[in-house]
Formats: sequence, C-alpha cells, structure tokens
Amino acid sequence: MHYEYAVEPAAIAEDWKTCRYLAELFGFDRGRLLSQFPKKWLPMAIEAAADLPPVEKKRVIEKLRLLKAHASVRAGRPYDPDGGTWLDNAVREHAAAPFRAIVARDTVSGVPEVVAVDDVSETHPLFEVVRSISVPREAASITSAVAPLLSCARHVLLVDKYYDPFNAKYQRTLRELLNHIRGAEIDFQIHYCEHGHCPDAAAIEREAVRKFGGVIPVGMKIKVLRWRQKTGGLNFHARYLLTDRGGIGIDAGFSSEGGGERTDVHLLEGRFTLDTMTHFESSASVFERVGPVLEIDENGRVRHL
Repeated sequence: MHYEYAVEPAAIAEDWKTCRYLAELFGFDRGRLLSQFPKKWLPMAIEAAADLPPVEKKRVIEKLRLLKAHASVRAGRPYDPDGGTWLDNAVREHAAAPFRAIVARDTVSGVPEVVAVDDVSETHPLFEVVRSISVPREAASITSAVAPLLSCARHVLLVDKYYDPFNAKYQRTLRELLNHIRGAEIDFQIHYCEHGHCPDAAAIEREAVRKFGGVIPVGMKIKVLRWRQKTGGLNFHARYLLTDRGGIGIDAGFSSEGGGERTDVHLLEGRFTLDTMTHFESSASVFERVGPVLEIDENGRVRHL
C-alpha cells in the first residue's frame, strides 16, 4: 500500500509549478512516499532552488520542508557523492533495492522505472497505488502492512474493540508492532472497548508484569485506555492504527489468528485519521472512558495517569 519513490532534488525544485504538482502526489494517505535519498535530500533540494526568484524560492522551500516532514520515509540507503550524479546513485541503488520509481529530469536507457518529470501523473502505471489489500491474520503480516507508519510516527493509537492483553494472539501482534517503532519517546496508546470478556484496569494492573514484561521495548512506555459506548452514541467497532502521519483500517483487528485467516487492510484519508484520533483523547466525550489511563513500562510497572 505504501510505495517508496526517489525524486531528484534538482527536478522537484525546478520551479513552483513542478514542486507543487509533485509534492501533492505524496502522502501516507495517498500511498506514495518520498524517499529521503540521500540523507541530505532536503538541503540538496533547497540548494537546487537557489536561483529561483525570491518569492518563488520561498514557496518552493516551504513546500519541500512540508513534504519531508509529512510524506517522506528515511531511506537508510548508501549514497556516494563521488560515485556520480544523484541519478547515477539512484539507478545504482535501485538495482540493489528497487524504488517504485525514480523521478528525474532525464530518463535512463534500459531503466524504465526512471520517469521524466513531464511524464509523471497519477495515471502513470508506476504511480497507480493499491489502497486496499488482504493480508494473513498473523502478527508479522499485519505489522508489515503498517510498518511505514510505525517507522515515522510520533503518536500511535491502536484501536481495537476486542483488544485483550490476556490473549497471546493480541500480544504477539503488539510485540511485533512495538519492535518496528523507532525511538523510545513515541506516544503509543491502546484503546479498547468494554465488552463481555474484556479485562478491566485492575485486572490488567495485576497481570501487567507477566503480560507486558518483555513485550514493551527497553525504555518505552505505552498507555492503555478502556472505553464504553454511550447509549445512542457512536458505535465503537472499526479497528484502526491511527498516527500523526496517517492511518490504516484493519477490518478484523489485531489478533494474530493464523490458520489461513485473512483480513482486509486499507489506507485512511488524512483528515479522517486526524478527526478520528480526537475521539480517543483522554478528555474526549465521544465515548465514555472507564477507569484510569494506565501507563505501562518495559518491566510491566503501572502508573495511573
């Protein structure tokens, strides 16, 4: 669902019209992600805009910064400034680990994945995006579908009505998800709904050492919040992974069932994701919060917030 694209800094910074058109093709909700290739991609693009008229230059630089902040992924790919041009490096890296496409000012004979700027469009075969897929209901497959979000987000909400930390099927997926997060300072929250067999806060607190010890990475803490539907209010049913970068719907939820079962997974529109995240703020009134917010650390120690 998410595809990595290499974009030549000099190509996107050529003028405001080109920059705006290309930038608006990217986003976590669009399924196309700009590769930060190389690590200094943004300074290179800003440098390429140096000769633009002052007002145009300012607009281009602002758009480039927003693009990097909200629609890019860290590539971690090797780049040799002495090994030729940006395009030379991109083609060489593409041979080792393919991009979905390489956007550049010029094409390269024998490399059809290099697309000239003037040929880029949403209808180009390399820019068509699959926004819904079916994946096995296994921890690794579910995590793989959401991994690009996890690698970039600062705020992550796992929303699943039937989440149950006493069930190993949910904890297997949670372990996989947390292992894909970069940095211990991520705000990771689990939101579930009161139902017939769900554990309450007291039960989770009693068992937290056994159920979360070894599941949460070193240095990280997570929050667990329990909710109740209001009579006549919004239904707490859909399962999501919601982040400050984008969201993904997971129809069957986060339990790792195996046995050939599958679930549909789909990208969420950006505004919908941000609006839905507000439903789960600790002070929100869409649902009724039940009990305290539990903060659990790597050793299973619990603090009430």
